[in-house]
Amino acid sequence: MDIKEKLQKVDWKDFIIRALVSIVGITLISFGAALSESMSMGLDPFTALNTGASELLGFSLGNFQLVVNLIILVIIFFIDRSQLGWGTIFNMILVGYQIQFFTGLLESFLSPDDLSMVFKLLITLAAIAIFTFGVAVYKDAKLGVSPYDAIAPIVSDKTGWRYRYARISQDVIVVAGAFFLSGPIGVTTFITGFVAGPFIEFFSDKITMPIMEKLSPGIEEEV
Repeated sequence: MDIKEKLQKVDWKDFIIRALVSIVGITLISFGAALSESMSMGLDPFTALNTGASELLGFSLGNFQLVVNLIILVIIFFIDRSQLGWGTIFNMILVGYQIQFFTGLLESFLSPDDLSMVFKLLITLAAIAIFTFGVAVYKDAKLGVSPYDAIAPIVSDKTGWRYRYARISQDVIVVAGAFFLSGPIGVTTFITGFVAGPFIEFFSDKITMPIMEKLSPGIEEEV
């Protein structure tokens, strides 16, 4: 089958819906991470690791995270390329730069020094909920996940572990790396490291997957 025939068989309406859902999810991830950082409560494990390493090496977060994702992408490609797709590309390109954008935007009118600790904690919990909900949204678009987010599903498939336990183990290891690289570790880092998997699983089961089954009926056959 040549490229023209393959393109003709693509359900473009379904693809556009999934692509938009994937980008919305990625934007939620970026906003949640930036909102947490604006509260000086740390970042999710992977972004904290990349922030620490990028500052140490003198790179911008967006550029450094893109390079790291490319390296992981190559490894994932040879292990289980079924985890990869257009959503992978969207995530690799957008997340680091979106976090930079949202962080700058939030810092222009939101100062943690003007807020009580209780209010900062409430905003941080909201940021974590937004972040993990965003992961569930773009994951359930079934257009592929980021190289980092592909690790836990692969471990789960290969070992039989539940997704949540594979994700927790992965995040805890990355938190340790972020600590040694002096990344922005805080409440968010540790909470996300231990509850990201269960939260993502909850949002996926209860909200995002049922919505995707209505928006894209054919997705049920891929689950």
